Amino acid sequence: MCFEMSARVVSLFLLSVAVLDGQDSASSGGLSPAAPVTRPSGSERAISRSEMFRVAGGDSERRGSVALFLEKVRDDFEDLLRDRDASEEGRVAEKGGFAEVAPRPDDFVVPVDVVLLGKEADEPVPQAIGFDLRFTEDSFLLRLRVHLGGGIDELALERAALTVLLYERSLRGLKPGAFDDPLLVRPWLVEGLLEAARWRAGRADRGIYEGVFRRGGGFTLDELFELPEHRFKQLDGASRLAFRALSGALVIALLEQPGGRGGFRVFCDDAARFSGEMPVLLRRHFPDLNLSEQSLAKWWALTLAKLVEPKLSEVLSIRETEEALVAGLTFHGRDASGKPVKRGIEEWRSLVELDPADRVEDLRVAGEALTRLSYRCFPSYRPMLAEYQRILRELGAGGNPELDSRLAELAEQRRVRVERALRARDYMDYFEISRARDLSGEFDDYLRLKQELELRPRTARKDRISLRLDTMQRLYEAPRKPRP
Repeated sequence: MCFEMSARVVSLFLLSVAVLDGQDSASSGGLSPAAPVTRPSGSERAISRSEMFRVAGGDSERRGSVALFLEKVRDDFEDLLRDRDASEEGRVAEKGGFAEVAPRPDDFVVPVDVVLLGKEADEPVPQAIGFDLRFTEDSFLLRLRVHLGGGIDELALERAALTVLLYERSLRGLKPGAFDDPLLVRPWLVEGLLEAARWRAGRADRGIYEGVFRRGGGFTLDELFELPEHRFKQLDGASRLAFRALSGALVIALLEQPGGRGGFRVFCDDAARFSGEMPVLLRRHFPDLNLSEQSLAKWWALTLAKLVEPKLSEVLSIRETEEALVAGLTFHGRDASGKPVKRGIEEWRSLVELDPADRVEDLRVAGEALTRLSYRCFPSYRPMLAEYQRILRELGAGGNPELDSRLAELAEQRRVRVERALRARDYMDYFEISRARDLSGEFDDYLRLKQELELRPRTARKDRISLRLDTMQRLYEAPRKPRP
């Protein structure tokens, strides 16, 4: 395949080859110390569609798949930043009397050399993905090192690709040289961009946001901004999911600000170079956040609440449908003394005895609840909902003596559906456990937490309960005598 490259791209490409050969005189940049890298065997490369990523090492199939994956991450990232209200394709800049197409906002300046090291059959290494930033007299050079031992973690590679893209944006317009402060991309920004891209593609899990919204996420805005990368890696699975959901809600809140995409584009240009407090940088690029000190927190909370709301086309599970059906068929009224009472549809005879106006009002509320549920219920429940609505209409007209048998039949159908759903769930759990080949890492989180608790210094306690427990622990931990 032939690629047409300008003189600038050719020069950068040759410089990147020199880096891989170890022949350049580049200096260490601000990302991380440049580690010695063994040149991968073979000189073939896979160049991504935009020519931003140049992948070397590994076999041709692995190089091509990595180049495609990185380009897909870049496309998703640029789609988030692109202003949908204005087309960037038709912008023309007048220069020297000639019509010249102005650069698009997603044109890169610094290419990224991706080096695949080792083989998939090798043992996994502790830090499988690393970064290098070097510079020459003419340009910066970015390098992404990926060790193939044990296979490539796609999520880790996606996070690394987003980090490199943010580094590249921060280097635009800068003169090559060392930095007083190292470039730094905060974990919340990377996780937030990942979640925003998932929401845009319809792949986000709303259940995570429901749990965070109802039980509290465990992170304040300041904690979200200040969490460093090494602390993020130490989070347990539940805390990491909460961090991801809160970061995603924050990025989506910023993108939905008036002029949010343009402001977020410029914010991404400055994010890696900024070493001050993050709210200061956000207020600089999003003027509406200057209305009050709590503006950012309010936008964040409102966005999280909006993400929790289910879509009309989102189908409920059998368990959720059952819970909503029970709630919809519960009638709230008052007895003869005026006290509030709840009646289920199985108490339909007491409903018939109500005053006609009160009966119609109670049945109207239940009918509306069934109508709303019919849009999102589990599909096999729709015929039963239609039958329940017919029963409500008959109750409104004064009742029907044959309702007991019809209600019993509907209850039996619901029981059968719930039992089959439980059996299907148990079988899927068995199938997943028996066919599992990958580890989720959740048990590793537990072991790491257990180790941290053991190493954490304990406060000496002299109360009677603590002394008794310490005595019992010493007894159980005493070495057992071998059996004769």
